[in-house]
Amino acid sequence: MYPWFAPLFQQLNAAFAAGHGHHALLFKSEAGLGSETLLNAIAKGLLCQTAPGLQACGHCQHCQLFDSGNHPDLHRLLLQDGKNIGIDQVRELIANLQQYARQDGNKVVYLPTLELLSEAAANALLKTLEEPTDQTYFVLLADIAAPLMPTIYSRCQVQTLIAPPVPLATTWLQQQFSAADEEIATALRVNYNRPLAALNALQQGWLPLRKQFLRQFWLFYQNRQLELFLQQFAFKDEILLQRQLNWLSAFFSDSLKCKLQIKQGWINYDIANGIEQFSQGLSQTALLQGNQLVSQLRQDFAQINAVNQELIVLDCLSKLISDVFEKQIEV
Repeated sequence: MYPWFAPLFQQLNAAFAAGHGHHALLFKSEAGLGSETLLNAIAKGLLCQTAPGLQACGHCQHCQLFDSGNHPDLHRLLLQDGKNIGIDQVRELIANLQQYARQDGNKVVYLPTLELLSEAAANALLKTLEEPTDQTYFVLLADIAAPLMPTIYSRCQVQTLIAPPVPLATTWLQQQFSAADEEIATALRVNYNRPLAALNALQQGWLPLRKQFLRQFWLFYQNRQLELFLQQFAFKDEILLQRQLNWLSAFFSDSLKCKLQIKQGWINYDIANGIEQFSQGLSQTALLQGNQLVSQLRQDFAQINAVNQELIVLDCLSKLISDVFEKQIEV
């Protein structure tokens, strides 16, 4: 479990040790925090019958079965074949929960993608949440931005997991990866202070790729050579492509802040000179329009499947030229 979860875990541990633990814990989390490790610690603590509260002794049969992934009273409701979690999976879960615990202790339902329940599956799970069998606990995780059924939400004790304070995240990153302080600070900013996402960026060498990509965007702004910039997009690498869109969005957002003389909250402090030059060449209206175009592009990629991604990016770049770069250049 990561250090930024320690205070919350201790709080929950004290509640369970005092006999006041809730039977359904729902965590709404940002990505890149390693929230699954918190859920695992809680699930293991619920199954361990030796240590008090949510603490796990690590040595008993329950802990050993948990660590091996073979505890019969841990019911993992996981995504299968990239599809939603369906009604049949939930029905099988309910049937298992109606039986006695095989290890004569608690039964734990572990669901790390609550937002991916189908509507029918969510309704079926709701009935079990409302009237759980004895010694049954639910440990649930959902994306912080995902809509959830209010009825499920209301049956749970809800905690929101957000990025840790920058000093804590920085210290942890310094222990995990050898890099200059400025590089670590940039990795955190680019990844909105999410430590695991920042570590991944450092390990994958994405910071130099980011600078190169934004340098190519600057050339695109200057020469309007659309096809050359289009070639910079990683259409065969979905993860990198999403990051490229995030980099472009942050570039426009910082440029707009610069135009409004907002000095705080920038993502791209390390390329501040380029941000300032870009913002000086365009009006506030143009920067706002560009920001909206890139935001729409990101939404399209998140919501639309089975479409030609290259055509969507091409359309956005064409609009950047016609509606931003050429129409609203400042005198």
